[in-house]
Amino acid sequence: MKNNGSLLLRGKPMSLLVLGAGFVMASSSNIFAALGMGAAVFVTMLLSAILICAIRKLIPHEIRIPAYVLIITGFVSLVDMFMQAYFPGIVNMLGVHLAALAVSAVIFRDAEEVAGIQDELHTIITSVISGGLFVVVLAVCGIIREFIGSASFWGKEVAFMKDYRVSAIAGVFGGYLVLAIVVAIINKITTKKVKEDNK
Repeated sequence: MKNNGSLLLRGKPMSLLVLGAGFVMASSSNIFAALGMGAAVFVTMLLSAILICAIRKLIPHEIRIPAYVLIITGFVSLVDMFMQAYFPGIVNMLGVHLAALAVSAVIFRDAEEVAGIQDELHTIITSVISGGLFVVVLAVCGIIREFIGSASFWGKEVAFMKDYRVSAIAGVFGGYLVLAIVVAIINKITTKKVKEDNK
């Protein structure tokens, strides 16, 4: 599992989260949008990684990047169609950001650095860990932004927060602010753990 951890973190989890900052900013204004985007990232990352890992030896080195982009775009399209059929409200919340997953550095990073070189088991485990971390961070950001920025939770108004809400948290600035706080906390925890492991 230590090997999987090193594949996930590449030193620190901040790189994964900062690569996905645009999605956090755009998709975490409430818990529904956050979970919808998190699920889309998770499924696309996992399926893309599995397919790339399975056919990596058949892809010529010279065209691996366009091939990875084509595979990722295909799975993003499938996820988009599935969500439009069964979760149209969430698709409307996410808007163009769902389609933008096709060029997501978060998913491409996993394809290039893990699926393209690792065996199937490590690829699946790393994708599940990476995607899971992204879902958790999006959910935490969504809960904080919805609760503080909109005085609601799970779409229902929280009466005692009505007079204390900070509407800026629900906007673009709030997305980056909440992400920065979450990243700082994760960085503090992981830095402490790395220091303990090195002793």
